[in-house]
Order: sequence, then C-alpha cells, then structure tokens
Amino acid sequence: MATIKDVAKLAGVSITTVSMVLNKTNNKISDQTRKKVIDAAESLNYKANNFARALASKKSNVIMAIIPDISNPFFSLLVKNLTYYAEKYKYFLYIHNTNNKDLDKGKFLNILNSNFVAASLIVDRNVKNLDQDLIEKNNIIFLDEVDFNNNSYHMVTGNNEKGGLLGMEYLIDKGFKNIGILIGPRSTANSSRRLSGAIKAAMNKDIYIDSSNIIHGDYTFEGGYKAGKYFLKKNIDAIFSFSDMSSYGLLKFFSENKIKVPDDISLISYDNLFLNNIVSPRLTSIDQNLEMIAKYSIKMADDLIKNKKVDRKVMVEPFINFGESVGDKNEDT
Repeated sequence: MATIKDVAKLAGVSITTVSMVLNKTNNKISDQTRKKVIDAAESLNYKANNFARALASKKSNVIMAIIPDISNPFFSLLVKNLTYYAEKYKYFLYIHNTNNKDLDKGKFLNILNSNFVAASLIVDRNVKNLDQDLIEKNNIIFLDEVDFNNNSYHMVTGNNEKGGLLGMEYLIDKGFKNIGILIGPRSTANSSRRLSGAIKAAMNKDIYIDSSNIIHGDYTFEGGYKAGKYFLKKNIDAIFSFSDMSSYGLLKFFSENKIKVPDDISLISYDNLFLNNIVSPRLTSIDQNLEMIAKYSIKMADDLIKNKKVDRKVMVEPFINFGESVGDKNEDT
C-alpha cells in the first residue's frame, strides 16, 4: 500500500507539500506542483490514512460504541445499525466490547486516548463513575436509561415505559388476567421503566398483578429457562418477558415439558430480534426501533462533534411486532 512518502518521492516534493495539496490547506502552491502531486497520488492509488490525518489536524472521524457482549443478538443488531449510519455521516465506528466487565474512568480514558475518539456511544451498564466534565468534553451519549431524570446527560433511548404499557395492554385486551412478568436485572433502569408501564396498563384496565408473579430473568437465556420452572408452578396463563433472550429460554423449557405456546400459555416479549423469525412459534415482541435509535445517536454525535446545539434526550417510540406467541382468551368464553 502506497504511503504519503511514496507520493512525495514520485512527485519530487516534500511530504508537507503533498499533505497541503491533498487536504487543500494551502492556496499558494502552484498549479503545476498541485497537478504533479495529484497525478502521483492517483498513479499510486494512494489512500489517505484517516487516523494519521486526525492526529495532525486534531480532528477525528472515529465514533466509539461501548457494548457489554457482541455475541448477544440485541447488541449485534444495534451495532449493525450504528455502523450503517456512521458510514452515512462519514465516520468510522470503533466497537469496544467489555465482555461484561466493569470499565471505570481510568480504563475508559485509556481507550479514548489510544483511539483518538471524537464521540462515544455507551450501551453498557459496566461503564461506571464517569464525571460530568469527562462526559461533556468527550461527547459521550448514553443509549440506555442510566439516569433518566439527570438532564445533564446526552441520551438516545427507546421509550421503555411506553413499551411496557403496550405489551401489558395487548395481553389484557386478549383476555388474560393471571399474568407473569419476567423483568431484567435489578440495577437496570430500562427494566424498571418497562415494569412501571406494565403496572400502569394493568391499573388502567383494573387488573391485579400479584407481586409474586414478577421475577428477575436478567435478560438471559438461562434466566428465562429458570423462570419457566417457576411460572409453571404458579399456573399463570400469560407471560410478559422483557427480553427476547429470556423468552428463548422460556420457549426451551416449555418445549421440553410439552407445554404449547400459545395454546397452553401465551408469551409476549421485548426487542424483536431477527431470531424471532427462526424460533417457533414466532414471538410477538415489542420493537424498540433500533434503527431509529442508531440514526438519532449518530446524528447527535455528529452535532456534538461540530459544536452544534442538540436536545439532551431523544425518546424513540416502540411498537408491537405481531407474531404467533399470544393467543386470544376472549375466544374461549
């Protein structure tokens, strides 16, 4: 691969001259010299090193996304959408996978400094203890509800309370009353807000949700499988699972125990991952609209990098993607 040094040698000029011509930073260079540089670059098929250019100009085209587990289909789908919109805005998306390990302020700063990052998108609860000054100076945007009431954060997230309300309303409108809720980790704000929306929908519909029917599934396949055993003993007729990954665990348990979904028990889920087109029955699931979350995240990052005024919080509206996992109890009466 040709370097800027190769271009300078072929054109018979200095490296500085090549840099000024290709970056259009000096109008005093003669047309003859300019042509020699451009011709040399084209003949060598020279591609500028964007990282080196960033170091020289103190401007970066790198946006970093910090995620906990790239093997989780939810984060894979989010990264796919982020990459698409980063390219649209002429940025390179650098992915840092924490492997579900804590990332404190010191480690975070090392990553920023090592990769010359212009903005960061954090989708990981393992990133901790970032002070406000660091957040502001490094154009940090949270893609999760770390602290929804803190107006000093920049945040792009799905409307989790609305999603919880939509899912519970749908189950109740289908005639279900004895409903189990499989929520996320205890420390997760988005799970709490989904639960808040679900309980609000139940209250609006005058349906009582027994507190013992609400258990943690930690957004994992294993958590869902264990929950299946618990819910079976409770003799409930429908489940609202706050994660497709947990729902896959539920489906596995039900299949092994000859429990049919939705004939014996109905299930509505959350995330609408692409795997829903593979599992049977196909899940009815709340779609967070990750494409729009990604689009608004990259747009906000671009505005912050360019010192434009931005809204501190963007809420993306969810919707129900209808599958085959919810029956209609009204038809049985």
